[in-house]
Amino acid sequence: MTKAIKLAALALTMSCAMSVSATERMYGVVGLGYADSEIANSSTSDLSYRLALGHQFDRQWYVELGYQKLVDDSGDGPGTGLTADALSISALGKAANRSGELFYRMGLANVDLKGQALVNNDDQCEVGGVIGQTADMVDVCGFDEGVFAGVVGLGFDYHLGLNTMLRLEGEYMFGEDDFSTGAVYVGIRYNFN
Repeated sequence: MTKAIKLAALALTMSCAMSVSATERMYGVVGLGYADSEIANSSTSDLSYRLALGHQFDRQWYVELGYQKLVDDSGDGPGTGLTADALSISALGKAANRSGELFYRMGLANVDLKGQALVNNDDQCEVGGVIGQTADMVDVCGFDEGVFAGVVGLGFDYHLGLNTMLRLEGEYMFGEDDFSTGAVYVGIRYNFN
């Protein structure tokens, strides 16, 4: 019986140690910002937010997984409106000092785009297909696309406390179907360890 208790105590100790080491050098980010997004001949600007989970795997490098709500604009008539959500993975290089960390971001994102746009000058849909017409008899294109995009960014994490940092960041995404977005964010980074 004591052997079973010792094994259970050892298993409990190891699981606690693994839980502590799993969160070592990990952090979470919540940010709010403003994004200007466009695809084909549809563009919009809107409030944006991001959630991310990161891990420092080297003295000067992080890997970060994130979700972003880039834009959510229902439009004000036919041929307008765009919503965009992104899942991303990025590598962040950093330079640190006593007041914080300057970082740059390079990564990839899968962006889910839904919206409407008017046909181009050649009466063609650049993305999606024709779904109707405006009152002026101009064709309206509808799309529901997933596109891959490159991500680049630059930011600064300013120390507020022992585990809390203020994040200021600018980011640019560019990808398939002439998708691009520029965004600026202000957020909070919390270091779990």
